[in-house]
Amino acid sequence: MEFEEAMDGKGQLVPFKDDFRIHGFDLYWDDVDPMELTFMFVNHQRSGNGISIFKHKIGSNYIQHVKTVKSPLLYLPNDVVATSRTTFYATNELKYARGILRKFEVLLGMPWGHVVHYGYTGVFTKAYDGIAYANGIAKSPDGSIIYVAASSEPSVNMFRPKSDGTLELISKNVFRGFVPDNISVDGATGHVLVAGFLNTFEMFRYNHEVLHGTSARPAASIRRLIPAKNLRKGFIEEGVLNHDGRLLPSTTVAVVQRRGNTKRILLGSVMADHIAICNAGSRRTKASLV
Repeated sequence: MEFEEAMDGKGQLVPFKDDFRIHGFDLYWDDVDPMELTFMFVNHQRSGNGISIFKHKIGSNYIQHVKTVKSPLLYLPNDVVATSRTTFYATNELKYARGILRKFEVLLGMPWGHVVHYGYTGVFTKAYDGIAYANGIAKSPDGSIIYVAASSEPSVNMFRPKSDGTLELISKNVFRGFVPDNISVDGATGHVLVAGFLNTFEMFRYNHEVLHGTSARPAASIRRLIPAKNLRKGFIEEGVLNHDGRLLPSTTVAVVQRRGNTKRILLGSVMADHIAICNAGSRRTKASLV
């Protein structure tokens, strides 16, 4: 797949040459043009953080850059969820990007992260404030609910979007002995899949040492959150998979894949060069690495 910029004066696509230092991303599709997909990437460019939006025609071998949007409000983005081809919510994980204040904020779990909204008017606004390390973000299949992982609380928060782009907190699920990272939603069921860590300090040690060799193997867990019929009652929490770190160290994301009658869970890690594929639905989870 090639990354292309908008067409030049001769009507030809030119290679995308801007900084492309991605973090979280999302994909959007609707039936207005079922052959077009929209990709949104958190892009940590040297010139400043932004959300880079691309479009892809199914069957082609490239995705085309539409625009990259930036704002002083988007100063430390982690993840993004598309709400249309041009609008989105994004998480700012912390208030401080570096230094002793960042360490203080993380270690003490200060609720200084927030969510921003980018609307049809092309303006960024603050959608919700006071989140302890705002991390992964996702939406329900119908888009009526936004989910945000608060890693330092640790919890997953359920929000209802309002007409002005702000978010109304409905309920949350607070975890014990588990730190959530990224979240995804099973489009067939609406269940929320949460990947996270069982030993945070081991995870920090692994991420710090992995490029030079490390003995750290941060244990990870995958949890399923089933929204209650009365949303204000929160979720039903289920365990899906625990592993000791040897399967996929520092597992940060889990996504359900369905093909016909086959259901699998794909595991990924920001620090790994492979993924793990787990067969779901059997009493004993089987996994392979690719």
